[in-house]
Amino acid sequence: MVHARFIRIEEQWNVIYLPERPNGFAVFLLGNNGMLVEADTSDWEHHPEKNQFIKDLLCRGYTVVASSLFDRHWGSQKAFQLLEQLYHLVLKKEILNKKIHLFAEGSGALVAIRWLNAYSEIVRSCYFVNPCFSLETYYEQEKENKLYFKRFIKEIGEAYKLDHKKITSDMVKTMTPELQNGYVPPLSIHCHMQERHFPLQLQSRPFQKQLADKEIIVNLRIHGNNKSFYKAAQSAFPFYKKYEEFL
Repeated sequence: MVHARFIRIEEQWNVIYLPERPNGFAVFLLGNNGMLVEADTSDWEHHPEKNQFIKDLLCRGYTVVASSLFDRHWGSQKAFQLLEQLYHLVLKKEILNKKIHLFAEGSGALVAIRWLNAYSEIVRSCYFVNPCFSLETYYEQEKENKLYFKRFIKEIGEAYKLDHKKITSDMVKTMTPELQNGYVPPLSIHCHMQERHFPLQLQSRPFQKQLADKEIIVNLRIHGNNKSFYKAAQSAFPFYKKYEEFL
């Protein structure tokens, strides 16, 4: 039985999963669009591999935190602000090291970059799975598919409080947070070779190059035919452990 505490912030449900034997470290899960947390459950529990990932984090003593982040958030400022409130609330309620681990999947990477720009000094490490680093790139990609493109523009309008009929490529470009200069905590990116939503060549490779140009080395691991979430996520355990030596 997983012990969970559900809390509401600005009409959004959030959950804190509590380990039996806490190690003092927290992992904040920044999910892709549509990863919902409800009043007494979450999509992280309903997906077998994600549920296993949470259980394995808890077994290792991690306190695990997740939020809906306003559902189809697309890395919006309001999702980032909700994460801010959640961080401060969790640190008040639980006895935890203030330097947290981040785990970001899909568009959750956009929120992670906003967080790194604002609070890099309280991030221990950040682990990405099939991340979306550029909204502009995704916008151009989705243009090819009129049905999905309409839905995407509507979601962007709702997430960023804009009239979706007036959204342009230039506007979307300004929405993509870019990693700023300064301290960057350890980052690890894991992509499936066959990922189509946020393809490796369009998202993670350019991001890796941007960082390399700043002389920041980031680990990029590419997974083959097996599209298993757990296969991509399980390397987070030794990665997190590696950066817990110094409190």
